[in-house]
Amino acid sequence: MKSIFLVIAIASLASSCATCRMHESLQENELIGTVHVGDSECPAVISTKENGADKRYYPANIADSLKVNGKKIIFTFSPSRAPQPAGCDIDMTIALLTTRWVK
Repeated sequence: MKSIFLVIAIASLASSCATCRMHESLQENELIGTVHVGDSECPAVISTKENGADKRYYPANIADSLKVNGKKIIFTFSPSRAPQPAGCDIDMTIALLTTRWVK
């Protein structure tokens, strides 16, 4: 019984520490988002949670290597003047400035 409790305690501690490290490694203006791929009207969308609100961005310049459904990325962006695809339910069209995978 003690060994089961010990395993659960270690797993909880390890997962909480990983979350802390991830937040500590964010630089100014970086966001964590999840890539969603597959919709023909929106070839790729990045969803985030900012200040408790869900946001959806259409990255006009997303690289093919980042189009992995469900993959979490850390990114910075600037607003883009690229047109929003018709029928694409997003908050803003963006241009990705920097990207990296969440480990």
